[in-house]
Amino acid sequence: MPLTLSFRLFKRSFISTLIVTVLLLILTGCEKNTVPQDNSPTWEQPYFGFNAKGLLNTGQQVSYAQQYFSQMHSWIKPNIVIRVTGGTASQTAFENDWTNETISQWTALQQQHQLRFIYVVNGNDSPKNQHDIIQKWISAGARFEFLEMMNEYYLPKFTHGDTSFEEVSRVVTPEIYANEILPEFWEELDRFNLPYYIIFAPTRPDKPDAQQKMDHWNRVMLDSVMQVYPQRNIHATLHLYDSGDDLSSFDYDQIRRLRLQLPEDRHIAVTEAGIINDSLNSDECGLLAVVHFKNLLAQLQKGDYLLDQVLYNTSANNNTANLSPGYSGITPKGTRILQFVNNQLQ
Repeated sequence: MPLTLSFRLFKRSFISTLIVTVLLLILTGCEKNTVPQDNSPTWEQPYFGFNAKGLLNTGQQVSYAQQYFSQMHSWIKPNIVIRVTGGTASQTAFENDWTNETISQWTALQQQHQLRFIYVVNGNDSPKNQHDIIQKWISAGARFEFLEMMNEYYLPKFTHGDTSFEEVSRVVTPEIYANEILPEFWEELDRFNLPYYIIFAPTRPDKPDAQQKMDHWNRVMLDSVMQVYPQRNIHATLHLYDSGDDLSSFDYDQIRRLRLQLPEDRHIAVTEAGIINDSLNSDECGLLAVVHFKNLLAQLQKGDYLLDQVLYNTSANNNTANLSPGYSGITPKGTRILQFVNNQLQ
C-alpha cells in the first residue's frame, strides 16, 4: 500500500476515533449535569429555638451556648432561633444595658453558627431608644427575623396597671396596645423594614372569666390585623405553657383556630413554650417538653416559629434551663432538647 494512502487511512481513523471520544465525553458530562446531586436535607419544619437571658452572665451564657450549638448538626443550625429582649428582663431596663461588648458576644455567636435572631421590643422604653438599641445590634452585624412587639400585655398585672411589678409602668388594655402603643413604636421602627409580630393571648379553658378577657384581647388583635392595619406586615405571637400533668387536655387546636382567622400569608410564632412544674427534675422536664413540642409542631407550619423556654439560667432549682452553671454547661433537660433537635427536626 502506498505510503500516502496509508497515512490518509490512519488520519481518517484517528479523526473518527477523536470525534467519537469527544462526543462520548460531552454526552457523559451532560448526563452528569442534567440532574444535579443535592443530598442536603430540606427544611420543612417551623423554625425552632430558645429564649436567651441575654444580659444574665453574658460571657458564661454565650460560652455555654457555643458548646451547645457546636453539638447540633451543621445543616440544622441555620434554622435555629435565639430570642433576645430589649430590656434586662421582659419589659424592664433601658438602652444602657446593652453595651457594645454584650451585643458583640451575641452577634459573634450568631455569625459562627448562622443562627436566626428575634428581638423583643421593650414597651417601657421610648420608641427612639428602642430604635437606637436595634440599630446598635444591626451595626454590630446582627440579623433579625422580626420584631416582637412587647411581651404578654394580656396578663392582669398589665391590664390593672399594677406597678408593684417592676415590669409594669402603665395600664395596657388591648385597645391601648393596638391603637396607641403600636403606632408610637412603628413610627420609629418601620425604617428597619422587618415583619412585626403582635401579641395574641393563649386560651384559658379552665378559667371562664380569664377566657372571656383573652377572647376580647384576641378580637381586638384580629381586628387590627384585618381592618385597622391591613397593609402592614403583621403576624401573631403566642406563649404556650403547660404543667405536664395531662398534656392530652392541652388546647393545641388553638393554633389552628387562630390561623384560620389570619390572612393566608401570615405566620404564627410560639415564642415561649415549655413545661412549668416545680415538682419535676430537669430530665423529667425535658422529657415532657419534647412531647409538648412535638404536639405544637404538629399544629405549626413551615415558616412558623417554636421557641423553648429557656436557654440559660443560674438557679440550681430551675428545671427549665438547657444551660446552667449548676451543671457546668448542658443540663439534663438541655441534653433531651439537643437530642430532639438533632434526631427529630428533619
